[in-house]
Amino acid sequence: MRIPPGARVYLTTAISLAAVALATWFGMQAGSATADRGWWALGAVLASVTAAGVPAYEQIRKERLRALAHRAAVDAAVAMQVTMNDALDPIVRQLGRIATAGRHERAALAEAAVPMALDSAAHLAGTGRVRACLYRFAPGTPTVQYAGRVDDPLEPITEGTTEGDLVLGMIRHNQHLFCPDMGTSVPPGWRITAPQTYQSFAAVPVAAGQNAFGMLMVDSLDSGGIRRQDVPLIRLLGGMLAVALA
Repeated sequence: MRIPPGARVYLTTAISLAAVALATWFGMQAGSATADRGWWALGAVLASVTAAGVPAYEQIRKERLRALAHRAAVDAAVAMQVTMNDALDPIVRQLGRIATAGRHERAALAEAAVPMALDSAAHLAGTGRVRACLYRFAPGTPTVQYAGRVDDPLEPITEGTTEGDLVLGMIRHNQHLFCPDMGTSVPPGWRITAPQTYQSFAAVPVAAGQNAFGMLMVDSLDSGGIRRQDVPLIRLLGGMLAVALA
């Protein structure tokens, strides 16, 4: 039976105090006894060992658990690094192909890099059911591409609207938008309309120098599903998209 940590502290403390009390009592009995003094002395020794051994065992146990937790964290970090490498390496190779391709092949290679980056964003960033969307500021009607969670497509963001002005300001100043909980910390000017139900998101510019191509947004159905530590990765993927589309 596994003892809860709080109850374990009280139990071990009680055992140690009881052992100290018994060691004291056994010692007093050994000092005053005329017969069986050896047994009283043995009881005092055993109680003293128990009083000292229980805390020592608990300390060793805690150090062992701490070492196991550290090893698990290292293993998780290594696994994440391998996953990141597996996900980002094909994108980097594709960017290399784009850089060395001729003018006629470059557009097709760039378009092929977009779903690769979106898929990586949807699978590497956040937790729960995640979706990655690329808003492209194309001539005419802006377009939206997405990967990850199958959901109703997002409305294109257009200039002149509240969201459009907010996004364009973000891109112009090379900033980002982050909302861990749509119920408590929605960015001013941002609104969510039916049938959208995402509860957290991060949005970053897709821009290279003075050329803005759009916005990369990653959202989750869970509050806290998109975390602040996900933002640097999303910004990296946004930069890769900008390089591909440049």
